[in-house]
Amino acid sequence: MKVGIAGLGLMGSGIAKRLISTGHDVWVYNRDRSKTGPFSKDARVAASPIELASNCDLVITIVTNFDAVREVFFGDAGIAKSKDAPAIIADASTISPEQSAYCAQELRKGGIEMLGMPVMGGPAAAEAGELVPMVAGNRQAFEKARPVMEKMGKHVFYISEKDGAANAVKLALNLNIALIATAVSEGITLVKGSGIDPAVFVQVLNSTYFKTGLSEKKGPLMVANDYEPSFHLKNMLKDLELANDTAQAHGITLPTAALVQQMFRAANNSGYSEMDYTAICAFLAKINGMEGK
Repeated sequence: MKVGIAGLGLMGSGIAKRLISTGHDVWVYNRDRSKTGPFSKDARVAASPIELASNCDLVITIVTNFDAVREVFFGDAGIAKSKDAPAIIADASTISPEQSAYCAQELRKGGIEMLGMPVMGGPAAAEAGELVPMVAGNRQAFEKARPVMEKMGKHVFYISEKDGAANAVKLALNLNIALIATAVSEGITLVKGSGIDPAVFVQVLNSTYFKTGLSEKKGPLMVANDYEPSFHLKNMLKDLELANDTAQAHGITLPTAALVQQMFRAANNSGYSEMDYTAICAFLAKINGMEGK
């Protein structure tokens, strides 16, 4: 299959590199054309979503938010305007279940099947083919696109025929990550405030049943105040807002999620938006007068 990638941020770039390295004929598109430069030798560069769609069998979209998704799909140069649109789009953007379902239903009117395909894993996992794609939508379209998805990750989960279902699972998973990051951050803050080296706390935590991949990989970085982003704090805030909005739409209360959303909002507004989402730890140090300690 000729595969198009729309969106060359941290994740989109990793996916593009992976598919190029596994022998696919890849086209790329990004609104900021400068980001396509590194791919000009190994992939074909499209000037618009229409050109991308017209030359590919499958288009993977992975952009920042719903506004960007709508622009790629339905804008003046959007995929839906193409006379030779691809049969399948797999949207890996993190948007709400309702937003994903809307896009799928609108695209279907033009004969395009859209699969919601949010993924778990960061840029390094994307480049290594170790993402975890979660897919919802037409089963036949999924089976056609599956060989490409299996190059992206060893475990591909088909969630449901129901449009938007995979996005609900994705938001629940990102909520889980935000809560764990906050818990580890508060543990580091408590130990540091007690005059104890927080590296000890992380070492002990990671020797117990209660360790997580986050505490093992990110914990030492948090202690070292290293917040080089693999996933920006501003994007985690966006996902927490989507999770809480989705809960409200279904009449569900998520008390801790609501509190953590407010913490991430405050951190975002305090200058930590472009840092890694684990910079919630740095924010806690700031509000407790512990910066630089």
